[in-house]
Amino acid sequence: MKRFLPALFFFVATTVAAQDLEIGKSQSGTLTADSKDTYTIEVPGSYFVYGVVNQLTVDTVAKIYDTAGKVMSTIDGSARGPASFQFSSDEPGTYTVEISSFEGAEGEYEIELVTAEPKAEDPSDLVDQVMTPFTGKDVPGVSVMVLKEGDIVFAKGYGMSNLTYDIPMDENTGMSIASVSKQFTGMAVMLMVAEGKMDLDEDIRTYIPELQDFGTPITLRNMLNHTSGYREIFNFLPMSGRINADRTRNEEPIYIVQRQAALQNEPGSLYSYNNTTFMLLARAVERVSGQDWKTYMEERIFKPLGMNNTTVKVDQGQVIQGSSQGYQFAEEGGYNYVHDLPEAYGASGVNTTALDIAKWMLNYRDRKVGGDAAIDAITTRGVLTTGDTTGYGLGLSVSTWRGLTRWSHTGGETAHRTYFAYLPDIESGLFISSANPAYGNGVAPTIAEAWFEEFLEPEEEAQADESEADHTMPTADQMEAIAGKWQFIGAPLQIVYSVEDGNMYAQATNQPRFEVKPTSDSTFTFVGVPASVTFHFEEDGTVTRATHHQGQNAPMEKVVADTITVETLAEYEGRYYCEELETMYTLKLVDGKLMAHNRWVDAFPFTHVKNEAFAGGEWFLSSITFDRDPSGTVTGFMGGNTRTRNVWFERMK
Repeated sequence: MKRFLPALFFFVATTVAAQDLEIGKSQSGTLTADSKDTYTIEVPGSYFVYGVVNQLTVDTVAKIYDTAGKVMSTIDGSARGPASFQFSSDEPGTYTVEISSFEGAEGEYEIELVTAEPKAEDPSDLVDQVMTPFTGKDVPGVSVMVLKEGDIVFAKGYGMSNLTYDIPMDENTGMSIASVSKQFTGMAVMLMVAEGKMDLDEDIRTYIPELQDFGTPITLRNMLNHTSGYREIFNFLPMSGRINADRTRNEEPIYIVQRQAALQNEPGSLYSYNNTTFMLLARAVERVSGQDWKTYMEERIFKPLGMNNTTVKVDQGQVIQGSSQGYQFAEEGGYNYVHDLPEAYGASGVNTTALDIAKWMLNYRDRKVGGDAAIDAITTRGVLTTGDTTGYGLGLSVSTWRGLTRWSHTGGETAHRTYFAYLPDIESGLFISSANPAYGNGVAPTIAEAWFEEFLEPEEEAQADESEADHTMPTADQMEAIAGKWQFIGAPLQIVYSVEDGNMYAQATNQPRFEVKPTSDSTFTFVGVPASVTFHFEEDGTVTRATHHQGQNAPMEKVVADTITVETLAEYEGRYYCEELETMYTLKLVDGKLMAHNRWVDAFPFTHVKNEAFAGGEWFLSSITFDRDPSGTVTGFMGGNTRTRNVWFERMK
């Protein structure tokens, strides 16, 4: 998995002369920290183009540019092995593939153009085209299902379900759908609510009394819409070195809450995606219903809908017949099989097929299980205590896409990736589930557009252009003033804004990069993400404050690089213990760098940002703020990451 290291300086990249890519011809390249390689592809018209970058010893980022030099897509996948790129052209001309290294790494790669052929006009053929990277007897596969106006119009598997036994993937192959499971957990809770056995606005401690009392109720609604304030289990446990959440026990979420020092936010005040709460909800339903989770889900949801090939994985060793094996890239090439997260049911765990998930989609129309009350609750956006709405209901994201209401969720585990979207306005949906680590959800809009084109409103670019004409656009000086690293106040998340060829781009911690388009001289909207940002300029043209708008208004401040001496860095050396995690970090100066050592992970740097703030070189400990006593002695630090904040590590005497 890719990790984010904040950059304190911007470098001018060295770009070599562009090389032509030819079908079937592999070309080698070597990247240095500040270099970029460019390749050109001559396309005669409306074509589908597919190629592969084999990351031999370097983690690469590929950007595709159209004939006008505009970025079409950015491919930033797994750190090693093959990373595919593909695009569809609308006009003839020269298209460019730019290869650079992730986070300034150095190493070698190979690139090959696999195919360039006329773009399919038939939607079924188009799906075949975009699934080219996942086709073959030596490739972990993908399963795709399209529901259109209440009917299954496409269902097909690509590649392999099991590489060891040469079992192909098809529409009846079972796969873990990871966090797409959360909507089923929402339904499970709502069924208990309908029976009067649970209440959305009741404190979770009513059902799991051994959870810690923080002095304020944490309701089931808070837990379902990610506003509880609890630690996020799969961002919290890795801080102790448990990177893949190995050795996770069934009662782990309860133990985490029992040891939590304080809530991360007041319940209901802040949206922060959280797996802990959904795992706890499953345990609560088990206690209230008197049934184990697997039995409850099968009897109350799956069987009534005829989802006979759907179950829940509640134990790592559980055998599920007809289910696919999941894979990761092997360092030496090829694939290794891996397990999904153990005992994460509630947050994950549902194992289903493409054909079965169509039955679940149709339940959103027919409402056989749950009825109006449950489905309306699940698909209604949450409301924060501030009055702002979020983009999440009770287990589903709720949004608008091309003029249509969309209920959706994505899922990603160690071994599987999933995309789910239902469009209730047209009784249609798309489901993609993968056992291949190279799969990304970027192909989902292409497939959806092909099948649902007649229902979609035109792209909003023309409307945006008209809107932009009515406003004062930012000057080049204003955009350069914005460029740099921005820190969310009160949350360990940063966004780097950069300017390339007159366009502004934004990349948040551990997230892909997005283009942001100006709507005035101080406001920008994200392309492809329901978010915007307002920069608060001073009268002298400087800007150090901003507000990020995405379900709520989050203040940010610009990070200004600060200097620190080796002598000052030495003051932070020592051993630091976290009572919550029962884990130790030792900080040592190594070649002038402050390095963090833990018995389970490789050493990584703490890089100074400003004052007592540091940036950690690993995603699970990316934000660090040291504390000193009145005498100036370092007493410990608060550590955190995107979803886990203010974890105290005390310096040992």
